[in-house]
Amino acid sequence: MVIAVTAADTTSHFFGTLIHHPNPSYGKIQARFGFSCGTKKPAPPKKAAPEPPSDRLVWLPNATPPEWLDGTMIGDRGFDPFGFAKLAEYLQFDLDFLDQNLAKNVAGEVIGVINEMTELKPTPFQPYMEVFVLQRFRECELIHGRWAMLGSLGAIVVKALTGVAWQDAGKVELVEGSSYLGQPLPFSLTTLIWIEVQVIGYIEFQRNAELDPEKRLYPGGYFDPLGLASDPEKIDNLKLAEIKHSRLAMVFFLIFGIQAAITGKGPISFIASFNN
Repeated sequence: MVIAVTAADTTSHFFGTLIHHPNPSYGKIQARFGFSCGTKKPAPPKKAAPEPPSDRLVWLPNATPPEWLDGTMIGDRGFDPFGFAKLAEYLQFDLDFLDQNLAKNVAGEVIGVINEMTELKPTPFQPYMEVFVLQRFRECELIHGRWAMLGSLGAIVVKALTGVAWQDAGKVELVEGSSYLGQPLPFSLTTLIWIEVQVIGYIEFQRNAELDPEKRLYPGGYFDPLGLASDPEKIDNLKLAEIKHSRLAMVFFLIFGIQAAITGKGPISFIASFNN
């Protein structure tokens, strides 16, 4: 059913609005469906962005950090050349216009941009309201950095104790069986893989069950046996030191991988080759 409008263009929120074209031979129907009851709630006020510190450090001297990296997060040096951490923008389009006498329907134009998103209740399967959000990037960066620190240390220690380069460790396992630091293990390689999958899977399940963003990154307890983070005055310095070492370790392990692919040597063998 189409409700004819007068010069005042009376709007019907259920059946639609008939908008007369200057050409009296036809009209345009703009569908508007709204089932809202009562008065609309006013939009929540925008949160004021925290002011960055005046003596802020950046990744490159005189570099201008993007606006979404305001320096409030520990270790934030304003480095995001591809804009991965930029808050997602959602375009709001007007309704399409349906013309009965033309084969082409005019698409609605952009009438607004939505930056703020509704807060979602976190779940173990969706701990963040968006996949690409700054807090999630920090979690991924920190976890990758911790693995990189273990991997970089392991590549050097294993070579020093066993004489086997880290990139050749898998070959030795397949030929000689499972071992750790040169000592044989009472498990087959297949059993060892299943044990690793179950242990790591359980750890990841427990980590995702934690919905507090701070505890997801810094659980404490058994992961802080020396109680280093018990002093609230030193905890920020420890977090900053960890993220710095994490970034450095990721760069180191990237160099280890490139070095092994090009020269076929581990880090110790490559350094020792300079003495020859």
